Amino acid sequence: MLSMASEMGIMIIFALSYNMLLGQGGMLSFGHAVYFGLGGFIAMHALNFINAGALFLPLEIVPLIGGLGGLFFGIIFGYVSTRRAGTPFALISLGIGELIAASSLMLPSFFGGEEGISGDRMAEITLTPFGFGQQIEVYYLVAFWMLVSIGLMYLLTQTPLGRMANAVRDNPERTPFVGYNTHIVRTIQLSLAAFFAGIAGGLFAINYEIVTSEVVGAIPSANVLMMTYIGGIGYFFGPILGAILITIMELMLSNITHAWVLYYGLMFVAMIMWAPGGLAGLIMMHKPLWQGRVLAGVLKAAGIAG
Repeated sequence: MLSMASEMGIMIIFALSYNMLLGQGGMLSFGHAVYFGLGGFIAMHALNFINAGALFLPLEIVPLIGGLGGLFFGIIFGYVSTRRAGTPFALISLGIGELIAASSLMLPSFFGGEEGISGDRMAEITLTPFGFGQQIEVYYLVAFWMLVSIGLMYLLTQTPLGRMANAVRDNPERTPFVGYNTHIVRTIQLSLAAFFAGIAGGLFAINYEIVTSEVVGAIPSANVLMMTYIGGIGYFFGPILGAILITIMELMLSNITHAWVLYYGLMFVAMIMWAPGGLAGLIMMHKPLWQGRVLAGVLKAAGIAG
């Protein structure tokens, strides 16, 4: 349960960072795992430097190093890819993702080749009494960074940048009339999303003590897209629900049947066809009922009718 809870916390940060692109900025990305994976690799290298005595930083700060790595690459790739929106942006992000995935096997000094990069999370320098040998201690670290990231990402939605990201999403043609450059707004939004994805990647590296080339591939990018959409891109808490549900399916349903991916796909298709607002949209549809304190009666009547 602790391993599953830690994985949930990591995926919640990852899904919320993706929603900064899709839900808030209207940017459909097929390569968001690039920043997650690169942040994980940079955090793992930092962890190895710490254990070797070449870097003097507490382990609790390592996820932040992953975030800064994601931010660095987010600025580079974002400045190029956000010159276009819509389908061109999606295709550019896909191309960047495939480029990094291919490079992961051609640059073994950084990516470690097929074996990846591994390390020991039990560093001597820490800010807490924890040795991080037990999973409960790692869970506390994940929970801390998850709460901090959720709080910061929510505050970003209330800033002028968050409002302008919504404006660029809804009406990019008229946004320049109020003095904002759509390219710069998209670049900043993508860079910040890459920063939080890098934090998630750093936590992933600490949790599993290994990072391989698979984390920068197309599968993690598709997974975070499904998590975010199933949860609901129109509401801030939607990706949280999606990350929790999909993590439970991956870790528990996979132990019951080998065809769990089939049910995963069917749920995604069903959401697109009948509930495009996701799980959060279904919940918010019933908001007038619980505000009027009649939800319990409606559920009781629905149960009797069923």
